[in-house]
Amino acid sequence: MWVYCIYHSSKKSHSFLSKTLLFVFISLFLGTFVSEDLTCITGGILAEKGQVNLLLVISACTIGIFISDLWLFIMGKFFLDLSKNWKRYGRILNSNLVLKIKNQVESNFGKLVLLSRFTPGTRLPVYFLSGTLGASFARFSLFSFIACTIWTPVLVVLSYFYGKAILQMFEDPYSYTALALTAVSFFIIFSLISKLSQHQTRSELWITIQKIPKLEFWPIWIFYIPIIPYIALLMLRYNGFLTITCSNPGIETGGMAGESKSKILTQLPREWIARFILIEPGSKISEEAILQDGFQFPLILKPDVGERGAFVQKVHNYQELTSILVNVKVPTILQEFHPGPFEIGIFYYRYPSRDKGKIFSITNKIFPELICDGKSTIEELIYQHPRYRFQANAFIQNNLYQLNEIPPAGEIRKIGILGNHIQGCLFKDGSDLITRELEERIDEISKHFTGFNFGRYDLRYTNEDELKLGTNFQIIELNGAMSESTNLYDPDFTIIQAYSYLFAQWKHLFQIGYENRKLGAIPITYMELYQTLEKHFQYREELLKKSE
Repeated sequence: MWVYCIYHSSKKSHSFLSKTLLFVFISLFLGTFVSEDLTCITGGILAEKGQVNLLLVISACTIGIFISDLWLFIMGKFFLDLSKNWKRYGRILNSNLVLKIKNQVESNFGKLVLLSRFTPGTRLPVYFLSGTLGASFARFSLFSFIACTIWTPVLVVLSYFYGKAILQMFEDPYSYTALALTAVSFFIIFSLISKLSQHQTRSELWITIQKIPKLEFWPIWIFYIPIIPYIALLMLRYNGFLTITCSNPGIETGGMAGESKSKILTQLPREWIARFILIEPGSKISEEAILQDGFQFPLILKPDVGERGAFVQKVHNYQELTSILVNVKVPTILQEFHPGPFEIGIFYYRYPSRDKGKIFSITNKIFPELICDGKSTIEELIYQHPRYRFQANAFIQNNLYQLNEIPPAGEIRKIGILGNHIQGCLFKDGSDLITRELEERIDEISKHFTGFNFGRYDLRYTNEDELKLGTNFQIIELNGAMSESTNLYDPDFTIIQAYSYLFAQWKHLFQIGYENRKLGAIPITYMELYQTLEKHFQYREELLKKSE
């Protein structure tokens, strides 16, 4: 497009561009260093208009693209020479893995260079890597030139005929607006076709399409659109949105954002919570101090202010713990690990005017695991799984060091330990677990926390019968106003069932907050809410960076 701009401005100045072929050649040549595809497309359309010679465009673009390819290769060679003086990188370049890659590249060098020219996104890494691995400059030059002499004329000629067809649709076929729109539209279409030519892109698109009817995978902003008008009505009925910050007077902002997990847990009976130690950033804790308190590895390390499972880790020994804490800049909780194997979320509410609270819902958390076939890698099994492929990015991130492993046939491999949907955990409705005994136990525990009326307990247990009797479980954490009744993400739920829980949850939230306001609870101001959210979002960004 910038070639067109040079031409257009030059034409106004005594038609300098049309008379100076050398200037046109240099402009196209240099344009390929900015954007190869866009320069070829613009040149082809200019040629169709008769402003430049088609052969000149092909020649200038081919030479420019070829020279830029050689430059990438030379940069790789330069890096290779430079790295020879660095012992650390020298050892890497001479490692068995790099030597194996080098042999593979050399045996398929011609195909690799040619295919990368026609595969978007691969040219830079392949050409630079070729130089870094010490490939022959002559061989690279030969295959690169062949690829350029095929690729460039095809793209320029396609642009030539595309521009001719499109410009006929405009009343003024020589309109510069038409020219610009034609170049841009072809570039967009060409880019889309190039991306769709890649298997990975097509696979990701197909997975995205398959997610559409699955409510549990909807983006949160889409999922909540239907409830926005209802929330607006609740705001009018119960004195504004900030009423919900009074739902839990004993929790900062009611539990909307930024609440401390440790402060909440200390308000609950000690015999029902998983014990923990709060570690401030920069402080040191000895292994003896941990063991003296009765803790045993493995333990769970997580931020005191959480964000959807970010930075939650299972640490297996003291050395691993200290290596992690060195880079931690936020308060963290070191919590004993309950082996489970079961974990649930119990959503509880109690109106201030009533003596007894109720269990609103229970969510069964089913942790992801693979049944290995003895042939496929962990990564392949993830993409082959009918459900896990929808959250493949999360599973790959959480299992980076075992993706290429091929476990024995029949082995069951766990690929997730966090009871978080965004981390791949399956949520199922657990209404069958609700009993009078369990509800009374949760109500008893909740009443111990003055100022708590609405939220979700996450707890682990070993035996279902004991759970139903309200015994032998441990509370991992408690969330306030912004917690969800996560059973609504059950894939077996209809959309009506899911939204019936969501609408009812918000109604209880506003009504409880309204009752607390009448009893004297004071909601925060909008300025305080803004400052809280701003601080939380900054914290969240920092936390997510640390967890990557």
